[in-house]
Amino acid sequence: MGIAVGDAIGLPYEGMSPRRIHRLAKFPLQHGLLPGRGMVSDDTDHAIFVSQALIAGKGDVNQFRRALAWRLRFWLLCLPAGVGFATLRSIMRLWLGLSNSGVYSAGNGPCMRSGMIGAILAHDVQARRVHVQASTMMTHTDPKAFAGAMAIAEVVARIVNGQWPGKPQLDELIAVLTDISPDADWQLAVTRINAACKAPDSMLAAQQYFGGQHGVSGYALHTVPFALIAWYQHYGDYRATIEAVVRAGGDTDTVAAIAGAMAGASVGLPGIPAEWRSGLADCPHSGSYLTALGRRICKHDETVSLRFSFLLFPRNMLFLVIVLLHGLRRLLPPY
Repeated sequence: MGIAVGDAIGLPYEGMSPRRIHRLAKFPLQHGLLPGRGMVSDDTDHAIFVSQALIAGKGDVNQFRRALAWRLRFWLLCLPAGVGFATLRSIMRLWLGLSNSGVYSAGNGPCMRSGMIGAILAHDVQARRVHVQASTMMTHTDPKAFAGAMAIAEVVARIVNGQWPGKPQLDELIAVLTDISPDADWQLAVTRINAACKAPDSMLAAQQYFGGQHGVSGYALHTVPFALIAWYQHYGDYRATIEAVVRAGGDTDTVAAIAGAMAGASVGLPGIPAEWRSGLADCPHSGSYLTALGRRICKHDETVSLRFSFLLFPRNMLFLVIVLLHGLRRLLPPY
């Protein structure tokens, strides 16, 4: 739910600059894609597919890989709007039967999927790593994409397994992030996360390091650090976390989905604004399905379906029309 709500709240502002968002958005935020209602994007779809594949895989990473690959293949057949170019190329390679389907890209696609791996495999360090690697390499082979995805999984895992029952010390967070990868660019990003969190205005520093006048990009080493800083600086306040992400502009839906994974794990379901949860209006990945899938993950309800739903095809056709109309609205004042 934390992922889906962040995705839905951020979606109407995707691709907009901070300046344009300042002109158009009304804070405190409400759902804006439809009047009083929100829909989810590929960020939530992929988190659901990963969750389903983890349950179906039963701890076997090869079964997990196969289950996720087929869900991604079917998802592409349903013509999703806004699919990333690297993900598109990778799924086409899956359809061609190529075992090495991933392409060299450091996009944030794997990072939006990895929060659920951290949550479901919170008590198994080795399983987390191999499943994040399998999920990442299926679409993105750049080590930076893996580092970003692994960072989100590790943070969520520590929240869920009780290692971080409250806000962690900054030094503790930085130590975890430092150990994720020796990649020089990742290490530089961690140094800047540390500096931003110590700055007088952390979100302004985060914007300077990882955003800019056009907002936070879909590059994993922009998306993940910014989401981490927003979660850490607004720890315990889900609404403030998501609103900080939206104000920054850019790839707002994905950054908010990733920050929402960490914030949702931190505050629990009651900490996510009720009007944001009830305002989700989607199918087949509705709020009720998210809740049911959560019960299945916790083994409270074994009857919840894990099958791919081809209702995504008519849903995506409607979604495309809504997004186009919403895009036309952006052309209108205020400027």
